[in-house]
Amino acid sequence: MVVRVKLVGVLSALALGKDFIELNGVITVRDVINGLRSINEKLFKRVFDVSRNELMPDIYIAVNDIDISLLKGLDTPVKDGDEVLILAYIHGG
Repeated sequence: MVVRVKLVGVLSALALGKDFIELNGVITVRDVINGLRSINEKLFKRVFDVSRNELMPDIYIAVNDIDISLLKGLDTPVKDGDEVLILAYIHGG
């Protein structure tokens, strides 16, 4: 099973300039996040806060264009051919 992960902005730079990566054997979005470690540990740490066991506050993730907060969050299942978008957004005050 292959899931395509689209990385935007600074996340792409941390993935060695790749806009897309493919991960095999992932079952949930949490597995996708953990799979980022195989690309670059800095990428994983930019997306996931291990001390809080949750995404960094400015990270947005969608599976097939649906925000995971509307699904099952990090436990959202993924299947062969799905596209997972991960981006770090910037917001003003």
